[in-house]
Amino acid sequence: MLGRKVNHKVFGCGTITELTSAYLTVNFGDSEKKFVYPDAFEKYLTSTDPELMEQVDKDIQSKKSAHSNSVLSANHLSATPTQPQMRSQKHAKKVERSNIAFKCNYCDGGKEQNHIGFQGVCSDSILRFNIEKARHVWCSSEDSPCRWYLDGEITRKELESMMSGGHGLDSVCYESHMLRDWMASAGVVQTGTDKGKPMRLLKVQKNSLAVLTTREPNAASDESRFVFAVFLVDESYEGDNRDVGYVTTNSEWKIELVPAEAHKILFWNYYINRNAPQKIVFGSGLHRYLTDEQAAQILRDIVTVKSNPKEKEFAQRFFEHFCKINGIDANDVPPPNGALVNNN
Repeated sequence: MLGRKVNHKVFGCGTITELTSAYLTVNFGDSEKKFVYPDAFEKYLTSTDPELMEQVDKDIQSKKSAHSNSVLSANHLSATPTQPQMRSQKHAKKVERSNIAFKCNYCDGGKEQNHIGFQGVCSDSILRFNIEKARHVWCSSEDSPCRWYLDGEITRKELESMMSGGHGLDSVCYESHMLRDWMASAGVVQTGTDKGKPMRLLKVQKNSLAVLTTREPNAASDESRFVFAVFLVDESYEGDNRDVGYVTTNSEWKIELVPAEAHKILFWNYYINRNAPQKIVFGSGLHRYLTDEQAAQILRDIVTVKSNPKEKEFAQRFFEHFCKINGIDANDVPPPNGALVNNN
């Protein structure tokens, strides 16, 4: 396996440099990451190498078989937990789970009547706004391909080729592939002494709802921030001192709103800063945590703005599914009580 190529949704393309019976090390160019093997190929890693994937599949099946045998043996030896095991389970700390809303720079890449964008390179006018007026951190960075394009260092064709693997890349920014890959990242600290350090997602787990928000360029205030997509998390990475946290999904539970629908789901109708209820601004942070009740309210209201019968039916199922897995009475979800509601 050494020297074989693999792909990771966040870290990109890498090369296997070390393999043991339990761990796999991959070099991603600017960093090396260690993954549990072969488990990582069920969650984080993929490859177009058929020989590699054939071996991985064999190792996965072998590990599952060994695990099943060990469980049967353990059950045969002891049908009930020992006292130490029972005490350990009793005092295990329950991890708090929350839902999450992301602040996303506006991206009109791939925008059509039935698509909000976030699936390609922005138009020239939005590139110019994000770089020259809004001065978004990555957009205006000297390492940004979009900045290279506006500075005349590469052509538009070269820029767009980076979305399909050109120059070894498959995106030009975080937002450009958000609704292609259904992934959202915590980003980095943008101000203060910790500026540039990776941010972590401490409360997000499987079955958390990820809510993607943005606002139109030149919007007068953050009151117009709207929800353009939601998805149920089935994979999350908390992050560490080197790499940012992220969430993604491969499940059916995801919804993209068309522009006309998205502008009716205003984020601040649902969210309120309890420490400053009058303050309607996302600030420099790229994410906010939401309660199950707030998440359910958003899902319920998405049902009301969907006009396509098939999409409306799916949105209703999504809402009911979220309520069921979180022990919420779908008929008893209260009206939104966010900052816009309280300040009017």
